[in-house]
Amino acid sequence: MKISKKSAAEVEKEYAENPPRAKGQWNDIVERVKKSGQAVEVTDLTKGQVAAATRKFKEVGLRYRAFYKDGKVLVLPAEGKK
Repeated sequence: MKISKKSAAEVEKEYAENPPRAKGQWNDIVERVKKSGQAVEVTDLTKGQVAAATRKFKEVGLRYRAFYKDGKVLVLPAEGKK
């Protein structure tokens, strides 16, 4: 690890030029499914992307089915409480 000194003005300028990280693609899908209540199919994914998507959908409580060989994920809204 390398640490170097910078003035506050330099840091502020660099901070302003580099915007914060964009919202993730899985977060967009989660919001869309939760707001609309509609199921979606996400295709043309690598196996790693399928794994990342399933982790996210499980974390937020959405129902999903992953098809690693086909590179797709089906995402459904969470079931209502019974």
